[in-house]
Parts: sequence; structure tokens; C-alpha cells
Amino acid sequence: MLAYLPEGARLIVDGTLGEAGHTLAFHSARPEASLIGIDRDPEMLERAGARILGAGAAVETQHAAFSRIPDILGSRMADFILLDLGVSMFHFRGAARGFSYTDDSLDMRLDPDLPDTAEDLINHMGEKDLQKLFSELGEERFAGRIAGAIVRKRPVRTAKDLATIILGAVPGRQRIHPATRVFQALRIRVNRELEELNFLPAIARCLAPGGRLAVITFHSLEDRPVKHTLRALGEGFRVLTKKPVLPADQEIEANAASRSAKLRVVEKLAENR
Repeated sequence: MLAYLPEGARLIVDGTLGEAGHTLAFHSARPEASLIGIDRDPEMLERAGARILGAGAAVETQHAAFSRIPDILGSRMADFILLDLGVSMFHFRGAARGFSYTDDSLDMRLDPDLPDTAEDLINHMGEKDLQKLFSELGEERFAGRIAGAIVRKRPVRTAKDLATIILGAVPGRQRIHPATRVFQALRIRVNRELEELNFLPAIARCLAPGGRLAVITFHSLEDRPVKHTLRALGEGFRVLTKKPVLPADQEIEANAASRSAKLRVVEKLAENR
């Protein structure tokens, strides 16, 4: 990641701040740069703020989705923008909002201001709509069986109960937890994750000449549109990663969640003003 950080970068934007790991790395590498950290989850902003304060870094933080980067920057131009599309491990291990199969909640909202929870969708969508959701956003081959089982068991109030229903609906042994794809589909729909990617061209236009936009994806549903959008930005941009950059074995050993990560980077050409 730091290999793509431009020399002399004056303004760096972390559009998915999380617990500020990337932002603090940017601060260490370019201590003279101004930093902006954006996250749609106010709880994550609090956690990040504590780490930033402890590190003695100066970071402008904003509660917003990364799609609002153009509004936040206004007339300012960024030298580097990072979008890490992965969900923080905190959400799976400590948030207790329904991201984990053992949670007593079934919320799944990253931003509490979003209108619909996963519980709303599970209990109010029709069986065919649930099947379509699980199939399209989860790529779940047993989507029909799972949707039928959920409808028969409604109301479903907790992530724990939902995972139990899915376990009973999916036949045989699976390579991953049988609820993985359904939970992914619900999280994507609740948080409108794929819709956020529609703003990539506008975000790229916020780069200063020579500036770079880096995007880290974790599954094909988000990687495909990112790849095609970056390639389609036009003559004023150059894709620096002809193939996605994958994590090294050492990185995967240190952080197993990074094994499916793909990094893509585009640069705004100096003459594109």
C-alpha cells in the first residue's frame, strides 16, 4: 500500500477509516501531510480517535460514507485516497450488531442512520425476494431452500437464530460456514455497499494531478465493478495495477482476513487538470 503513496503527498484521505491502521501508517510515512479520515460508523470513529490521539497524529475526521468524499473535500484536491472495502474485524467480534453468527442482534447497519436493518429485511421481504437477494448478493446456491426455511420460521429476531435456520436448511457439509453468503448478502443490502461504488468516478476527479486512488476489495461482487470503473475513467487516468496486488504470505499469516484482498490503484495524469 505505502509503495503507491506519492512522494511529497500533501493531502491524504482515508475514506474507510476503521480503527485508523492505514491512517497511522500514512502519518508515519508522510508526517508532513494533512490527513482526513472518513467512516460511516460513529463507533468506529470513536475507536479510531482514541488511537489517533495516542499516536499524536492530527487527523480531520468525518462521519460519512466514502461516497461523500467530493462534498467533504470541496475545492481541495487529494494526493492519495484509500478505500478499503472490507468490514472491520471489530464488527464481527465486538460490535454485537448481527455481523457475527452468535449475536443477539440482527441489525447489520454500519451507520445507525440507515433506514433498514437486516431484521427488517428478513421478516418483511417475500420469499422470492429473499431468494433473489441471497442469490445475487451472496451467490448462495441454496438460496431458495434458505429463503423458504426463513419464511416458515418467522419472526426471526437474532443473528444466532438466523444462523441456526440456515444450518438446518443447507444440506451436507460446506467448505465455509453455511450462513456466510446469506450474512454477506444482508450486510451488502443493508449498507448499500455496491451503490457506494457508483461514486468512484466522482472520487477519482478529486485527485490532484499525479494523485492516486487505491481501492481494496474482498469479493468478486465489489472487485468487478471497481476493476471496470477504474479502467473506464478515460485518458486522463492511468491504471497502475494491470493485475490486482495480492497479499504476501507473510501478511496472510499475520492477518488471515487479508487472504482475499485485492488492491487496485489508478493515477490521475499530471496533465489532467
